[in-house]
Amino acid sequence: MRALVTGATGFVGMWVARFLLEEGTQVRVLVRPGSDRRNLAGLDVEIVEGDLRDPESLAEALAGCEELYHVAALYSTREEDGPLMYEVNVGGTKALLKAARRAGVRRVVHTSTIGTIGRPADGSLPTEETEFNLWEQGSHYARSKYLAETVALSMAQEGLPVVVVNPCAPVGAGDLKPSSTGQRIVDYLNGREPSYLEGGINFISVRDVAAGHILAARRGRPGQRYILGNAAGNLMREDFYRLMERVSGVRPPRGRSRNPLRWLRGASRAGRGYQPPALTCNPARAIRELGLPQTPLEEAFAEAVEWFRQNGYVR
Repeated sequence: MRALVTGATGFVGMWVARFLLEEGTQVRVLVRPGSDRRNLAGLDVEIVEGDLRDPESLAEALAGCEELYHVAALYSTREEDGPLMYEVNVGGTKALLKAARRAGVRRVVHTSTIGTIGRPADGSLPTEETEFNLWEQGSHYARSKYLAETVALSMAQEGLPVVVVNPCAPVGAGDLKPSSTGQRIVDYLNGREPSYLEGGINFISVRDVAAGHILAARRGRPGQRYILGNAAGNLMREDFYRLMERVSGVRPPRGRSRNPLRWLRGASRAGRGYQPPALTCNPARAIRELGLPQTPLEEAFAEAVEWFRQNGYVR
């Protein structure tokens, strides 16, 4: 069997390609010309150069593939990159899935994000059934990924066997860029206060995320979303600090905020229906239906810390 993986030069995509190779699948990767290919070093993959905005290259990449793992996406926090994110994340997804349908691909896994899962009005943990309700406060990245997910689910209704996965914050080795999650770890290790969402974040081993993609292809129901998270992974900032201190031996940054008035203000706003920004969730569906692995967070964070130290990210 042959599978095409987009985004294999990135953190999650690289691990998806590795796991597919380990199970004996022939892996083809779509790579933009001039992209950083260090994560592909030593991997027995077939490289096809192309671009999500180039339909001809997509048809070539998909020829002879039975599976497609669409992991690639453009991420940026810069306002001026908004139009390009919609072009790549939405337009590119639509073009790729149309090409997959023409190529007769038997199963598609579309990588979305936990950021497209909405927040329940009652403050409970969201599930896959929680509709996206964060358009006004969402970034261009979150909006573009929501629209791309809508494209994928719409094509599933039209008969393309698409399964959507919504990964939480992945942790582990190989985070070259690094991702926003990796940057939090790097900042902590270098004594800087990392950015953090007031309402918490769900963390998960990147290996479990990769395994979840393949399990979604094998066991997932087309047209369904699956949150790839850790049942014990919902951490507030202080939980994150305690975990990092245990696995790294580094004390939390001195500048961390401990102003009790901040939490009082938060409680006051919560009393008026305010919900702090959060990426927490309930990943029970993926655990139950897919058999999503649940690697202990200490193991995943220890692996990430060691990798960042060995690769020169820590002063």
